[in-house]
Amino acid sequence: MTQTYLKRNNSKERDFTLFLTEFRKFRSYILKIRVLIILSLFTSLVGLAQQKLDPQALELIKTKKIAFLTEQIGLTSQEAQKFWPVYNELDHEKFLLMDKKRELEFRCESAKQGTKEIDYRQLAMEMASIHSREGKLIEEYNLKFLNVLSAEKVVRLYLAESKFRATLLHDFRRSQQDKKENENK
Repeated sequence: MTQTYLKRNNSKERDFTLFLTEFRKFRSYILKIRVLIILSLFTSLVGLAQQKLDPQALELIKTKKIAFLTEQIGLTSQEAQKFWPVYNELDHEKFLLMDKKRELEFRCESAKQGTKEIDYRQLAMEMASIHSREGKLIEEYNLKFLNVLSAEKVVRLYLAESKFRATLLHDFRRSQQDKKENENK
C-alpha cells in the first residue's frame, strides 16, 4: 500500500514539474509577445506625438519620461550615467525604424486599386522585416541593459515603460475628452 502511494506521489510530482516547465516556457513566450506589442504601441504613440505636437510638448514628454523611468527603476547616479546613453541610443534606433514604418504605411495606404499581387507581397515582406528588426533591436538592447544594470532593474525598466505609456495614453484621452466637452459648451 505504501509503495502504491509513493508511486502516485512521484507521478504527481513529475506531472507538476512538467506543468511548471511548460508554464515557464509559455510565460517566457507571452513576455516576448508583450514586449513586441508594447514596442509597437510605443512607436505608434511617439509617431502620433511627433506628428501632432510641437517640439516643446515633445521635450516635455521626454523630460517626464526620464524622471518617471529614473524613479521607477531606482537608478543610482552611477547607474544613470551608464544607462541613459544606452537608452538614448535605443530610442534613436527605434525612431529610425518608426520612420521607415511610417513611410511603408504611407506606401500601403496610397496603393491604388490596380496594384498587383507581387507589389502587395513586397509590401508585406517589408512590413514583416521591420517588425523583425524591432524584435531584434529589443533583444540586442536587452543584453546591453543587462551589462549596465541588474536584471531586476532591467525588468523594472520594461514595467516602467509600460506604465509611462499607459499614463501618457490616459492623459491624451483625457485631454481629447476635455476638448470635446469644451467644444460642446
